[in-house]
Amino acid sequence: MFKKLNQINTEVKELIEKNITYYTLSFTTLVFSFIFLNLSLVSMYNLHKINKTMEKNYNFTLYINNNVSKNSIEKLEESVLSIDGVESLSYIDKEQALDKLTKNLGINSTGIKNPLLNSFTVRVNGRENIERVQTISEEIDGVKEIIVNEANSKNLDNRISKNKIYIFYLLLITFIPIKIMIFNIMHSTVLSQKHDIESKIYLGLSKKEVLKPYYFINNIKFITSAVIGSLIFLNLYEIIRTEVPGLDILVVTPIITLVVGIVIAIICIVYPFISINITKRKR
Repeated sequence: MFKKLNQINTEVKELIEKNITYYTLSFTTLVFSFIFLNLSLVSMYNLHKINKTMEKNYNFTLYINNNVSKNSIEKLEESVLSIDGVESLSYIDKEQALDKLTKNLGINSTGIKNPLLNSFTVRVNGRENIERVQTISEEIDGVKEIIVNEANSKNLDNRISKNKIYIFYLLLITFIPIKIMIFNIMHSTVLSQKHDIESKIYLGLSKKEVLKPYYFINNIKFITSAVIGSLIFLNLYEIIRTEVPGLDILVVTPIITLVVGIVIAIICIVYPFISINITKRKR
């Protein structure tokens, strides 16, 4: 066993020394491919999370009758919160609402009879839930009127729709590094050392023994580049997220590290099987 390992080790060293330029370029290409792949995947993940957050910001205003007591308002709040699809409620006192309105208009509220009503801003998860929650809320005692913020809803619709388009294009872009990786597998196992492999087989060596060091180098090169490329990306991601103004809304690095780690682990587990199957098929 040790004799075979030493033999493979010797063959691997000879191959690397003989093709050092090729392996260096191939390794560098793979590292950048993994950086690019992670960038595409993490961008899609962030856009998906942003969409999920925005979907929870559809809202309408629920106005309460003036004759409803504080006790009844609390019960009304509990009733609305219990409706499936409601994310949160924000109570707006009519006196505070009047003060805010008069300040915005630049007038003095002293002596003005308050025509406003106590209200709740109801945040709903998803546009499809607005009408249903609104209908149920209208049946609750104490509710006078409900007004849906259509401008806010349309704005959220547009932003979510655009993000979905961006996700689709990023998915298409993701095939670029995957194509480079597939080409690397094909080139490494089939084309790059074709003359040397065929010469060794011609001299009587078994195909399995001849291909073993190539297969070993390809796996080590691929897995190492995956780890290094991902680590470089994660460090760049943390720097950009924390240092660039406005990008602190991105998903925190520990979660991204977990996502990237799972994806890279799956790729590294699957790769050896793909590589050996291509080798068997092409040789």
